[in-house]
Amino acid sequence: MPESPRPPQDDHGSWTRRQFLAAGGVVATGALAGCSGLPGTGPRTLDTVVHENSEDELSWDFPGQSDAESIGYVEIRRKPQFDSEGSIPSLWFTFNASIDPSSSYKLDQFTATFATPNTYFDQHGQLTYLVSPPTRSDSFNTYYQRAWGGTTHRQFVMDMDDIGLDGTIQFPFVIRDPQALPSTLQCSFSVQATESGTFGETVTASGSGTFEFG
Repeated sequence: MPESPRPPQDDHGSWTRRQFLAAGGVVATGALAGCSGLPGTGPRTLDTVVHENSEDELSWDFPGQSDAESIGYVEIRRKPQFDSEGSIPSLWFTFNASIDPSSSYKLDQFTATFATPNTYFDQHGQLTYLVSPPTRSDSFNTYYQRAWGGTTHRQFVMDMDDIGLDGTIQFPFVIRDPQALPSTLQCSFSVQATESGTFGETVTASGSGTFEFG
């Protein structure tokens, strides 16, 4: 497969790999289309590796092997915004799912979940989540589901299928609470991508972690 036309560079005013993917890829504003792989075969599961875990970003690359060709990444990033005029304290984030345009894969679907730690829930209850999808689509859904351990603690879930795009899909989202905002979020994701062509394979990747941004 061809190399990316603009190679990764350092942090001194030049392009990083992720900046290239986000700028060179297709942000999801066009028509959506389904993908199909080789009939009768199941998807191949890729390893993931944490790319960054800081107060600004929690992200994963897949596949995780250092000598493997990159297919994509998932990133949750905090945005330095605060609504000083709003009556409810809020924090802004973006969720990015990206498939390298230089690969032959296209993103089929993804699921992302977010939840506060149990200690926050015990003190403050449920958190409010607001999300803005980048395109109108009947396949985009948001909902709550019961979190780990069978408690009444909820996870916020957003998922989308029938995507059929490479590049970066970006979802801005906001958390709000009138009493106190959390300093961490428990996050997880799963993605599926399909290689182009009649005999293209389907791959999946997933990961989870705690985003400590406070």
